[in-house]
Amino acid sequence: MFSLAVTILISSTAIAEEVKVIRTLSTTEPAANSEFSVTLNVSGTNVAGIVESIPEGFSYIGTSHPETQTSQSKQKIFFSVIGETEITYRVKAPLSGGGAFTGTWYDPLDKTEGVIANTDVIVKSNYSSKSEAQPQEPESKSTPFLSTVAMIAIIGLSAYCLRDY
Repeated sequence: MFSLAVTILISSTAIAEEVKVIRTLSTTEPAANSEFSVTLNVSGTNVAGIVESIPEGFSYIGTSHPETQTSQSKQKIFFSVIGETEITYRVKAPLSGGGAFTGTWYDPLDKTEGVIANTDVIVKSNYSSKSEAQPQEPESKSTPFLSTVAMIAIIGLSAYCLRDY
């Protein structure tokens, strides 16, 4: 496990790439009460904390991301990223309404953080075809609260991974 941590540290410092997290929805106009997927593409880092906020009325269904690296509190979903480049999760639309998916990320190795560009969504009552959402470029922004939350999540994940040593 120690060698894995060293490998991650070396590879992340050797590549001076800008961290980007780009969100893409399978549709931005879901049918009422339907499920759809949200994909986060992560580049420029091997270790990060991501906090996604889903609009009020929408329900988080689940993810294939490891359960030990994912948690949820109300409309917020927390992901600890360790070597992943893509995270996909599923959401259920309400009967009507809309809102914006928002998010933030934190890279504890480089001590950088940023905002994932908002993605607007509106529920269609008479829905006949899917709309493909275009990936949106993130904007960097300071988020001190995220730094604390992400660091706690990553420390907890590290302790969990090292518990047998």
